[in-house]
Amino acid sequence: MVKEVRRAPQRRAPRPKACTPHCIRPVEDITEEEIQLVADNMTEKVYNRDTGTTCHQCRQKTVDTKTFCRSEDCRGILGQFCGPCLRNRYGEDVKKALLDPKWKCPPCRGICNCSFCRQREGRCPTGILFPLAQYHGFSDVHSYLSSLRNKLKNVDKDVEMLYQH
Repeated sequence: MVKEVRRAPQRRAPRPKACTPHCIRPVEDITEEEIQLVADNMTEKVYNRDTGTTCHQCRQKTVDTKTFCRSEDCRGILGQFCGPCLRNRYGEDVKKALLDPKWKCPPCRGICNCSFCRQREGRCPTGILFPLAQYHGFSDVHSYLSSLRNKLKNVDKDVEMLYQH
């Protein structure tokens, strides 16, 4: 029987609550300038430790516009994804996410494949998986990982049926 290899889930001490609550920005507050500042690829990103914001996936502090999660339960930088990460890792567009009043970030939807979220679930980090996903005909890492998960489920079912007969 084929099994997915998992590590023991990581347990962390709870962090103190942030002083300010998660601010959900309405679509009407998103400016055209912010839309124009979304990075389409990594070469467009401008790094700045002082004025930049951090992407949840790549953890790079850059000045390009990131997503805003509209979930009440979102916290910290979970909801902030840069253009290249959201497209390459989840097949989504930051500009569309910014203009969607119901958009929730991958961590809030339980589909985040960043190293921190995967380790928290007891899974190994994926590393730089986008080129491999593309090689196998997928447009993003999430689709590729989902297909692998489905293949494992099908193999498990096939093995179970063999043992039942």
